[in-house]
Amino acid sequence: MLPARELGETGVATSAIGFGCAGLFRLPRRRNRMMVLNAAFDTGIRHFDTAPMYGLGLAESELGAFIKSRRAQVTVTTKFGIEPTVLTTGLAPLQAPGRAMLARRPDVNEDLKKRGKTSDSGLVGKLLYRSPRLAVRTAQRSLEASLRALQTDYIDVFLLHDPVYGRLVNPPELVDYLDEQRKAGRIRCWGVTGMPDAVHAVRKCLRWPAVIQHRDDVFESSAVGSTSGARITYGALARALVVFSDYFAQTPGAADIWSERLGFDVIGGAELSQFLFGAALSRNSVGPVLFTTTKPTHVSLAAAATVKASPPVDVSDAFAELTAVVRAAVLIQTREK
Repeated sequence: MLPARELGETGVATSAIGFGCAGLFRLPRRRNRMMVLNAAFDTGIRHFDTAPMYGLGLAESELGAFIKSRRAQVTVTTKFGIEPTVLTTGLAPLQAPGRAMLARRPDVNEDLKKRGKTSDSGLVGKLLYRSPRLAVRTAQRSLEASLRALQTDYIDVFLLHDPVYGRLVNPPELVDYLDEQRKAGRIRCWGVTGMPDAVHAVRKCLRWPAVIQHRDDVFESSAVGSTSGARITYGALARALVVFSDYFAQTPGAADIWSERLGFDVIGGAELSQFLFGAALSRNSVGPVLFTTTKPTHVSLAAAATVKASPPVDVSDAFAELTAVVRAAVLIQTREK
């Protein structure tokens, strides 16, 4: 079983690792998606993160079917503030063959993911998602829909999804509504997730939410939430692995030098991933660290990071030095462009 964590002072306890469902529908077949979710649960992961927009609007229902018989054993985060459009709802049942095609064309797949990430991500994003004004009515409608989709009578963590300050309507009324739902037991705690700048602005407007969820990796360790608050972090691997890979590919001999200093193959992937994930767990001790994968075998690699012994001081110092070197190289490349 994985180590448990208290989510700040919210009273919510869960596993140190959480599984993010944002990329689950990259797998076109339901059987394969269930295999990944089962692998996560069997490994001891008890926190699952979803949203109405994930899987073209189908991820909540998929997760709801999975957790139905396990509800008392798991915690769930869902969100409000970004919704699938009517077009998305119509396309959702047809996504399986589309996902299968995109799996054979990774270049097209990556481009579409960037274009359709949110309602602010260009034309594709605007066609697929809408960001209504954040008011009590929006939160109420989204909460009711999520409860139905997840087949549950309560949400553990209910988050404003990438909110923009200008879209907030009567923030005190919204806070009162969320607190009322918490006291009624329909949500256990609530908060905000998004980019640091947006979270800072909205946080001031909404007083201090109980939970802050934000990106955190070795190149972007944001101090959005204090160490005494409740934090959920994500993104420890995706960007960092690409940055390291690009650096070693463009710097002859660097991989051999750093592999020797660190004591593991920096090109291999698995050990570097575990190191990065272990570091993320150390940076956030007041809530789960999220990760996602479409491969059941990768679940155990993330889980192993929670029980792996802390690296020796000299290895940690060497890795900090490597991170600084790579960060400086990226800055130089950015300026040259």
